[in-house]
Amino acid sequence: MSHLFQSFSKHEINVFFDESGKGMDRPNLLGALSIPRKSYESDDMQYINHFLRKRVFKIHWKNYNGDLQAKRNIEYLIDTLLLYKQLVKLNIINYHYGFLKGDEHYSQLERETVIYSKFPERLIYGLIRGYGNEMRVVSNIYIDKSTEYERLQLDQILKTTLNSHSLYRGEKFYAQECIMYSKNKEIGLELTDILLGITRVIILNPFITENTGKITKAKINLVVELLQNKDFKALLENMKYYEWRGGHSLNQVHFSDYISSFLIQQT
Repeated sequence: MSHLFQSFSKHEINVFFDESGKGMDRPNLLGALSIPRKSYESDDMQYINHFLRKRVFKIHWKNYNGDLQAKRNIEYLIDTLLLYKQLVKLNIINYHYGFLKGDEHYSQLERETVIYSKFPERLIYGLIRGYGNEMRVVSNIYIDKSTEYERLQLDQILKTTLNSHSLYRGEKFYAQECIMYSKNKEIGLELTDILLGITRVIILNPFITENTGKITKAKINLVVELLQNKDFKALLENMKYYEWRGGHSLNQVHFSDYISSFLIQQT
């Protein structure tokens, strides 16, 4: 590393990666959230992290059914994130698995390799590039541990691919580490899970009938309530949201349209 490169100001960020919906369980969402390391290590965030690791602070979108304490936990977590609303970035890709199912000659492993070797790299690359020429970005990447990721060695692939891009394109970012964590270890991963879950509800925008289940109703009601917070609504509206339908490139879509449609139907 040259002396000139070392002289750049350093900006350290933590990036959290997770997904919601696999296979034909659409929508298939992959998401990455970036938070400056200094913000993530603040007392506000680490207070929650402490109780998460102690299993006192329980928060899983999949299991949310309207429980009052779980609702308060989600609201508290969102409010804490919004303390740093000007500093966090969120990227989400909605890919259509059906376009990968196609030719039966391709194995499940080959399909997973396409999904997890291409899309996560695009998401995270978009979060850690594009800073000023006089700034060096150092990123620490956290991945929600899963069997698929371990089998594909996603942590190693992401770090190698991102740093290769940085060298080849003359970028000034560096993926310092990429680590898989199981549940209840890093609040940033739980937060990413919550944001993906909320995004999923907004996209699905289910029509409520007398046969609609309790869990679905509870999630819709909570999302409607959270969107009354203009800062949270703005965070979702301003995220970079992409859709992929088997083409050569990702299509960026204004997520505000999904939010408007959801609020019209649900309120």
